[in-house]
Amino acid sequence: MAPRGYIDAGTKWYYILHPRPVYIILAEHAGSANFMAASWVMPFSEEPPRIVAALEKEAYTTELIKESAIFTVNVLGVEHIDFIYGAGTISGREVDKLSILGAEVSRDTITGAPRLTKPRPIGVVEAKIHRLLDELAGDVYLVVADVVAAYADESLFNTRYGWEIRKAKIAMHSAGRAFTTNNGLYVARRKRS
Repeated sequence: MAPRGYIDAGTKWYYILHPRPVYIILAEHAGSANFMAASWVMPFSEEPPRIVAALEKEAYTTELIKESAIFTVNVLGVEHIDFIYGAGTISGREVDKLSILGAEVSRDTITGAPRLTKPRPIGVVEAKIHRLLDELAGDVYLVVADVVAAYADESLFNTRYGWEIRKAKIAMHSAGRAFTTNNGLYVARRKRS
């Protein structure tokens, strides 16, 4: 029973933690490339630089990541939500998702993992699996990966503060077909000592 003034979130409890940035995870193995939309991705450690992603066990892209041990995380702007939605709802196991969605990739990365070139991401993280955890979660693998390289659009990112929030409109998934983006910049007051 939820406390007074609240409702029980039920099986969609994770929507309480949304909206979240949504990324395109891209991997390739034995000549087959595929990508998926994923919003359960986050920094894990600064030293060594690592990320963690909760990826659906049955997803074709996850299978390619397990086989190749390398992948890219591609950050797209909100203007690409139709592409992102397609990436999350079309299975690449039986169709060529790259062709269907008009995606283009490059393999000019340090790891050799493919990265998106169309649509053009505003940021890319190249990653190599450090550990794949199966026992912790039922329907997902927790993929702990070393960050091998990370780069962002020079007009939208600065190395001191990160994204230029007034310019970079990062796609964030709310629920279903609903997306949003960062809206405004709010700066906390300095703590007085």
